[in-house]
Amino acid sequence: MHSIKSFPNEEKYIISDHCFFTLQYSFAQSTENIIDKKLVGSWKGYEKDNQVVGMEKYWIQHRFEDGSFIILFTAIADCEVMTTVEKGKWWVKDGLFYELHLNSNKTDIYSYELLNDATQVKFKAKTLSVDHENQAYEFIDTKVE
Repeated sequence: MHSIKSFPNEEKYIISDHCFFTLQYSFAQSTENIIDKKLVGSWKGYEKDNQVVGMEKYWIQHRFEDGSFIILFTAIADCEVMTTVEKGKWWVKDGLFYELHLNSNKTDIYSYELLNDATQVKFKAKTLSVDHENQAYEFIDTKVE
Protein backbone atom coordinates (compact mmCIF):
# COMPACT_ATOMS: atom_id res chain seq x y z
CA MET A 1 0.00 0.00 0.00
CA HIS A 2 1.28 3.43 -0.90
CA SER A 3 0.98 6.28 1.49
CA ILE A 4 0.32 9.81 0.33
CA LYS A 5 2.74 12.29 1.70
CA SER A 6 1.59 15.88 2.06
CA PHE A 7 3.73 18.93 2.36
CA PRO A 8 3.52 20.62 5.76
CA ASN A 9 2.79 24.12 4.38
CA GLU A 10 0.60 23.09 1.45
CA GLU A 11 -2.59 24.60 2.93
CA LYS A 12 -0.83 27.88 3.66
CA TYR A 13 0.23 28.21 0.02
CA ILE A 14 -3.26 27.48 -1.21
CA ILE A 15 -4.77 30.04 1.16
CA SER A 16 -2.18 32.70 0.34
CA ASP A 17 -2.61 32.10 -3.41
CA HIS A 18 -6.37 32.44 -2.97
CA CYS A 19 -5.94 35.71 -1.05
CA PHE A 20 -3.54 37.04 -3.69
CA PHE A 21 -5.96 36.32 -6.54
CA THR A 22 -8.89 37.73 -4.57
CA LEU A 23 -7.00 40.98 -3.93
CA GLN A 24 -5.83 41.14 -7.52
CA TYR A 25 -9.42 40.64 -8.74
CA SER A 26 -10.73 43.31 -6.34
CA PHE A 27 -8.27 45.91 -7.57
CA ALA A 28 -9.00 45.02 -11.19
CA GLN A 29 -12.74 45.48 -10.55
CA SER A 30 -12.29 49.03 -9.27
CA THR A 31 -11.20 50.33 -12.69
CA GLU A 32 -13.75 48.44 -14.81
CA ASN A 33 -16.99 49.87 -16.14
CA ILE A 34 -19.71 49.57 -13.52
CA ILE A 35 -23.48 49.98 -13.61
CA ASP A 36 -24.47 52.09 -10.59
CA LYS A 37 -27.87 50.63 -9.68
CA LYS A 38 -28.93 53.99 -8.20
CA LEU A 39 -28.90 55.41 -11.74
CA VAL A 40 -31.02 52.64 -13.29
CA GLY A 41 -34.63 53.46 -14.14
CA SER A 42 -36.62 56.30 -15.69
CA TRP A 43 -35.53 59.92 -15.28
CA LYS A 44 -36.77 63.30 -16.53
CA GLY A 45 -35.14 66.67 -16.90
CA TYR A 46 -35.56 70.23 -18.09
CA GLU A 47 -33.26 73.10 -18.94
CA LYS A 48 -33.53 76.55 -20.44
CA ASP A 49 -30.70 78.52 -22.05
CA ASN A 50 -28.23 75.94 -20.73
CA GLN A 51 -26.91 74.24 -23.88
CA VAL A 52 -28.08 76.87 -26.33
CA VAL A 53 -29.34 80.36 -25.48
CA GLY A 54 -33.02 80.65 -26.46
CA MET A 55 -33.69 76.91 -26.28
CA GLU A 56 -35.82 74.99 -23.79
CA LYS A 57 -35.15 71.28 -23.60
CA TYR A 58 -37.16 68.51 -21.93
CA TRP A 59 -36.19 64.85 -21.79
CA ILE A 60 -37.15 61.47 -20.48
CA GLN A 61 -34.42 58.86 -20.23
CA HIS A 62 -34.46 55.22 -19.24
CA ARG A 63 -31.19 53.64 -18.11
CA PHE A 64 -31.34 49.85 -18.18
CA GLU A 65 -29.42 47.47 -15.91
CA ASP A 66 -27.59 46.04 -18.94
CA GLY A 67 -25.91 49.44 -19.49
CA SER A 68 -28.06 50.59 -22.40
CA PHE A 69 -30.19 53.74 -22.45
CA ILE A 70 -32.79 55.54 -24.53
CA ILE A 71 -33.58 59.28 -24.33
CA LEU A 72 -36.50 61.18 -25.84
CA PHE A 73 -35.68 64.89 -26.22
CA THR A 74 -38.14 67.69 -26.95
CA ALA A 75 -36.52 71.04 -27.73
CA ILE A 76 -38.30 74.34 -28.25
CA ALA A 77 -36.55 77.26 -29.95
CA ASP A 78 -37.87 80.13 -32.08
CA CYS A 79 -41.44 78.77 -31.78
CA GLU A 80 -40.36 75.45 -33.30
CA VAL A 81 -40.62 72.08 -31.57
CA MET A 82 -38.07 69.38 -32.35
CA THR A 83 -38.05 65.84 -31.00
CA THR A 84 -35.18 63.37 -31.17
CA VAL A 85 -34.48 59.93 -29.80
CA GLU A 86 -31.00 58.80 -28.82
CA LYS A 87 -29.82 55.34 -27.83
CA GLY A 88 -26.55 54.26 -26.35
CA LYS A 89 -24.56 52.70 -23.54
CA TRP A 90 -23.82 54.09 -20.09
CA TRP A 91 -21.49 53.14 -17.23
CA VAL A 92 -19.58 54.53 -14.28
CA LYS A 93 -15.80 54.35 -14.01
CA ASP A 94 -13.47 56.00 -11.50
CA GLY A 95 -16.36 58.04 -10.08
CA LEU A 96 -17.41 59.50 -13.45
CA PHE A 97 -20.51 58.85 -15.55
CA TYR A 98 -19.97 57.87 -19.21
CA GLU A 99 -22.64 58.07 -21.91
CA LEU A 100 -21.80 56.60 -25.34
CA HIS A 101 -24.21 57.82 -28.03
CA LEU A 102 -24.63 55.16 -30.71
CA ASN A 103 -25.74 57.63 -33.42
CA SER A 104 -22.42 59.52 -33.24
CA ASN A 105 -20.26 56.84 -31.57
CA LYS A 106 -19.01 59.59 -29.23
CA THR A 107 -18.92 59.56 -25.44
CA ASP A 108 -19.87 62.33 -23.02
CA ILE A 109 -18.25 62.24 -19.57
CA TYR A 110 -19.77 63.81 -16.45
CA SER A 111 -19.10 64.01 -12.76
CA TYR A 112 -22.28 63.20 -10.90
CA GLU A 113 -23.77 63.64 -7.45
CA LEU A 114 -26.83 61.93 -6.00
CA LEU A 115 -29.25 64.37 -4.33
CA ASN A 116 -32.41 64.11 -2.21
CA ASP A 117 -32.13 60.44 -1.21
CA ALA A 118 -31.03 59.49 -4.76
CA THR A 119 -34.25 60.83 -6.32
CA GLN A 120 -32.17 63.35 -8.27
CA VAL A 121 -28.76 63.30 -9.92
CA LYS A 122 -26.72 66.41 -10.69
CA PHE A 123 -24.42 65.98 -13.70
CA LYS A 124 -21.52 68.33 -14.53
CA ALA A 125 -19.83 68.03 -17.92
CA LYS A 126 -16.17 67.00 -18.02
CA THR A 127 -15.92 66.11 -21.73
CA LEU A 128 -18.71 66.63 -24.27
CA SER A 129 -18.90 65.16 -27.77
CA VAL A 130 -20.62 68.23 -29.23
CA ASP A 131 -19.94 71.93 -28.73
CA HIS A 132 -22.07 73.82 -26.23
CA GLU A 133 -22.38 77.55 -25.77
CA ASN A 134 -22.12 76.88 -22.04
CA GLN A 135 -18.71 75.34 -21.25
CA ALA A 136 -19.80 74.75 -17.62
CA TYR A 137 -22.77 72.64 -18.73
CA GLU A 138 -24.68 70.92 -15.93
CA PHE A 139 -28.19 69.58 -15.39
CA ILE A 140 -30.32 67.60 -12.96
CA ASP A 141 -32.22 64.38 -13.67
CA THR A 142 -35.22 63.57 -11.46
CA LYS A 143 -36.34 59.98 -10.88
CA VAL A 144 -39.74 59.08 -12.35
CA GLU A 145 -41.64 56.69 -10.06
